[in-house]
Amino acid sequence: MLPQEVDLLLNDGSKHISILDWRTNTALIQRVEAGRRHSRRSLMMSLILAKTIPDQVEMHELLALVYYDSVQNVVPFYDQRSILPVKDATWDINCQNSLKQFEKAFELLSQWLHAFYLGKLCEKLGQSPAKAFSYYKKAITLNPTAVDPVYRMHASRLKLLYTRGKQNLNVIQVVADYTYNQSTKENVLSMLGSSEQNDNALDDAEGNKLVKPDLLDKAWHILYDDCLHALGTCVEGELKHFHKARYKLAQGFYRRGEAGDLERAKEELSFCFKSTRSSFTVNMWEIDGAVRKGRRKNPNIGVSRKNLEVSLSESSRKFITCIRKYMILYLDLLEKNMDLWTLERAYTYLRTDKRFALCLGDIVPVGLGKYLQVLTAAIRDPEIRRVCGDVSTEQLLEKMFGVFMDHANMLADISTIPEVNSPELSESNLYGYIHQYIHLLESDVRVDVLEALNEKIRKRFKTPKLTNSNFAKICKHASLSWCRCILIKLASITPLPESMDTDNQPVPLSNGLLLYVDLQPDELLISSPDGPTQFKGLDMNWFETLARIKNIPIRQTSEDNMETAVTVMKSTYNFYRDSSCGTFPSGINLYTVTPSQASVEGLLQQAPGIVDTLDLSIPRKLLLWVYTLVHGRYCNISAVVKYCDEMKARNKRGTLTAAASSQVTPPAPHSSVSSHVTSKEKSAQTVSSEAQEANASAPVAATVPLHQEAEGSASLIATEAQKPSAVASQLSRSSSSRTMESAPDGGQGNAGAA
Repeated sequence: MLPQEVDLLLNDGSKHISILDWRTNTALIQRVEAGRRHSRRSLMMSLILAKTIPDQVEMHELLALVYYDSVQNVVPFYDQRSILPVKDATWDINCQNSLKQFEKAFELLSQWLHAFYLGKLCEKLGQSPAKAFSYYKKAITLNPTAVDPVYRMHASRLKLLYTRGKQNLNVIQVVADYTYNQSTKENVLSMLGSSEQNDNALDDAEGNKLVKPDLLDKAWHILYDDCLHALGTCVEGELKHFHKARYKLAQGFYRRGEAGDLERAKEELSFCFKSTRSSFTVNMWEIDGAVRKGRRKNPNIGVSRKNLEVSLSESSRKFITCIRKYMILYLDLLEKNMDLWTLERAYTYLRTDKRFALCLGDIVPVGLGKYLQVLTAAIRDPEIRRVCGDVSTEQLLEKMFGVFMDHANMLADISTIPEVNSPELSESNLYGYIHQYIHLLESDVRVDVLEALNEKIRKRFKTPKLTNSNFAKICKHASLSWCRCILIKLASITPLPESMDTDNQPVPLSNGLLLYVDLQPDELLISSPDGPTQFKGLDMNWFETLARIKNIPIRQTSEDNMETAVTVMKSTYNFYRDSSCGTFPSGINLYTVTPSQASVEGLLQQAPGIVDTLDLSIPRKLLLWVYTLVHGRYCNISAVVKYCDEMKARNKRGTLTAAASSQVTPPAPHSSVSSHVTSKEKSAQTVSSEAQEANASAPVAATVPLHQEAEGSASLIATEAQKPSAVASQLSRSSSSRTMESAPDGGQGNAGAA
């Protein structure tokens, strides 16, 4: 009962408690140690009282297993990564005690299980490999159908070859004495000119001088293939889920490292991590020796082949340990094979899986690190992109941005993970890829993508300035790029004087104001000093577009560009509302002019005709600009903001109807009938004054959504031109609200947009 209590505690702990939590829970550790101590005492007392040989054998075996359990590298005590068993005096004593108990049990009654564990303990204690192999051979002889000793024999031979075997005559001789195929043994020993086994001088290089190096290399390869073939028989037929042999096969191919071996290793181990329904999942089952399926129906008559079956069950903690070991190796193989898509699926699985979340939680950074290694390599190297399926750089950078959003707090430690250990994944380099992605979107003027990107950043990092300096730089760069793209869009759809069709342009009211824009591209090229040097400033490809906007009157855009203008208006309004970080370019100047003072060629030499320069923040200037492009008239910024607010609210409520849209109009153009009009629109006014003045100046009104303005704005303007009484009413109201121009949007935006 006592050993079962400890087993239950450890098995459940390996499933439901993480390794870190287990090691910090002293109560659980003390309980396990106490349980093992009580088990040893009880079994020793039972051994003294045992009278029959079967009872004595059972007590020796149970006592040996209790000692053996404390020296295994299994969860929840060890993580197979950095927390490993310390082979100190206590560990050595437990190994020796377990070895003695198994030897006594084997002397009383020779059973394959005793010989099997004796071989494993000889390996742990560093004794002669020949001695361990001899025990495995006895276990195979005592139970010819058991797969466990066959697997352990050839897995140990394989390990000896790839750790100590190359150019080592004595190792090759020992391994050759226990080949899977007898013909292989005869062939190798005849090549070496000796069939005698040397048990005591494995590290002695004297014999190496008598054999040519190329002959040793040939013998090594023959024996290596024999080990792989033997392990292959352990996963045939009904043994396809004997995962231990698959892991060792994959490890064998990986350690040999010849042409095609990495791919073969990955394919071998992929059986444990994929299914017909998923490209990555844990497709492993606990090995249960009590459930034995029927023998293979076609045993290959005439061929000397054993029908093997599982004879030794696997504990839950050993099973979890195997999953962890195999997962780490498989991730490494995926990285070596540049399998980006399977790594992406593995990384997603490790993040979201619920079944093994506690068992594999600490391996998530390893999966992320391997994924980033291949992802960054593909971004840098076109050849790797070709291997990954000719994926574009933008797609890869988008995936990098997704990693940044999900695991920004982990990026600083990725490069230091032992399984990753890649200086190329330093925090600064990883953030450089995010800046590269933003710069790429800006170069392509992807306003919609940059808008979505900024929204994601804003939702993910509520206060990026306080979170991390790198986060703040990303936020500033994204906001600045969004601003520039809106600016480029506006410049590209703003009609130039020489291209204006005066017959199709709406005639402003006689006492209305015209809005003019003047850009200084040199100032727009200056970027925030926080960003990477290689991504500073605006793309020079767009310099010419901006340079044309010099003292240009803003008229309604052409019908061909109206849909674009409405889309940009929506994005600009969101930019005005959401922009909260970054320093925006200062080379955007807006000013108003009376129609009688405006000239076709602009106001380059007509300074007296300028009413005033609008002192607004950059987001407000952009919003006023795009609004004028859509509606073909200048309007107070307060009314513009209120108009956009109401359009957004109506869209959310979903109460817009075609009938309602015919009863209301966009904000009326601003009146300038008095010479005392103050046109400077400072951003320090209050919400109440803005609301009162905006309501007095113009019933903000269009009930059509922003995406329908392209079709309705022209008709609304024509309708309003045909209603002089309505215009007169609006103008008379404007005389009673002469201070409207001084009213800002009154705090409806945030601090960054002020």
